[in-house]
Amino acid sequence: MNQQLIFNNDVEYSAARQAVRFSCLVAGLKVDFFIACPPDTEPAVFVNKVKAELFNWEDCAEQAIADDAYNEAGEIWL
Repeated sequence: MNQQLIFNNDVEYSAARQAVRFSCLVAGLKVDFFIACPPDTEPAVFVNKVKAELFNWEDCAEQAIADDAYNEAGEIWL
């Protein structure tokens, strides 16, 4: 486990972004991660799917951090 990364338990749907959002502290700085909701998918169903697979999404997020995949706003889209 990477002690520089602390994943928060804050998975939620962002209607403005049409995506599921969760966050992580990266060396003390909060980074938001977004996963676009597939078309024709109920947001609540997709949130539950992401929560069920959160360990895998955290692995993807860790790799994205290592790849420096931040956008201009300092967010990462997975």
